[in-house]
Amino acid sequence: MRSAAAALAKVALWVSLAAAAAAANTDASWWAYTHVHVVNEFGGGRVLTVHCKSRDDDMGTHWVGPNSEYEWRFRPSIFGNTLFWCHVWKGGSQIVYDAYYADDDKLYDRVYMDNSYWVVKDDGLYLRQFWKGIDVFWRPWP
Repeated sequence: MRSAAAALAKVALWVSLAAAAAAANTDASWWAYTHVHVVNEFGGGRVLTVHCKSRDDDMGTHWVGPNSEYEWRFRPSIFGNTLFWCHVWKGGSQIVYDAYYADDDKLYDRVYMDNSYWVVKDDGLYLRQFWKGIDVFWRPWP
């Protein structure tokens, strides 16, 4: 009976430690929040329309004012399959892109400190890399 109680106490301790780590938002990538930003850098004071979602969460349609951003955060799945995609509109044209995909090494390597900044400009969509001081051209308007 003592060994069963000791084993149960160990399990309870590990669960408590895991919960504390999650609450503290540690550096473990599957515990840490990831932030996605969609930034409006259209010229002429135009409003950006953006709609993002995943298989489980629809973030809804948002209208982003000039030089403003729409941002949300989430904790990626421990299975490494988290995917959020977005639609952005400029008049009648739209760009659809994967805003976050844990299984895409090329995209994941361009996310820094669990933040991705998607910048919408007059000529297309960019991924901002603050640590390099550049915007990487991602996709033109159709």
